[in-house]
Amino acid sequence: MPEQRSYMHLVRPNVAAPGAPAANGPSTVKIQAPALFQILEIVSKQVLYTDKRIIGTLLGSRSDDLSEFEIKHAFMVPCNETGDSVTIEDHTHKTLYQLYKKAHPKDAVLGWFGSSSTIDNTTGLIHDFYSKGSDRAYPYPAIYLNVDYLKDNRISEPKLSTYIGAAVGKPVSGVQLGWKANINNYIFTPIPNEVISSSVTEKIALNNLREKSVNTASFVLDSAEDASFLSAQLEAVTSNIDKLLAEISNVDNSDANLDLLRLLSNNLLNKPQLLTNLPELERLFSAHNQDVTLIEYLTKVIKEQIELSARLTATAEAEKKY
Repeated sequence: MPEQRSYMHLVRPNVAAPGAPAANGPSTVKIQAPALFQILEIVSKQVLYTDKRIIGTLLGSRSDDLSEFEIKHAFMVPCNETGDSVTIEDHTHKTLYQLYKKAHPKDAVLGWFGSSSTIDNTTGLIHDFYSKGSDRAYPYPAIYLNVDYLKDNRISEPKLSTYIGAAVGKPVSGVQLGWKANINNYIFTPIPNEVISSSVTEKIALNNLREKSVNTASFVLDSAEDASFLSAQLEAVTSNIDKLLAEISNVDNSDANLDLLRLLSNNLLNKPQLLTNLPELERLFSAHNQDVTLIEYLTKVIKEQIELSARLTATAEAEKKY
């Protein structure tokens, strides 16, 4: 009698989104270099706030057959996690997405990113947020990009992992998303990704970062190291001056040496008078610092005005709908 064997056949999830028609999921995810730098800058805040989850929205384009996603931009979305509950600031997400949409009308929300060592219930809840509703990935599949840069509680080279999630079971109806972690369960399937660069400058910067070794101890500059570097530079300048003085004291009366002495003398006589006027130097330096501070203040004010205008516009559009 032949031996009977049982098998479990697992199929890669190809659902578009919960409650949406079926569609093929992406087979590869391309990440543009500027978007990667934005993501790394955002997730690096996790070092300062170890007890707070850092997430953000991925923006970009999809191929016609939905087999390829290209991430072009990313921004941070605040969220608060308490036990089995998580609150995502949907207003911030919609406001920033609408601002980006004005400059890039052909791009859309692809999914979200975060930095977590494991995939837990909260991961599925956040993925459900990006898989449903307007101004999100619906009706297309949302992707999840995870940046893992901690190894044994120490900073290491970032590792990028991309996933597509498929809902398991029937979602609970009549319950608002974003409060309980047991509303939906998701199966996350890894999909390949690659970092691309569209310009020569981006390629040079990306290759330079890949060739650099990562300092696993700390990314914070040490003041003692700065002081030692400055001391080494001053010692090098002093050594060059001593060599120049020794050369001058040992010259003879040949024409070449006389031309060299004449050149040095002219350079010393033609030095800017400002270098000897310390009060004027201090005044110019103070004025420069004031100009820089004023520019930073004006930039901050303009940014706040743009955000306020976008929020007022979003509020007015919401009132028109209702």
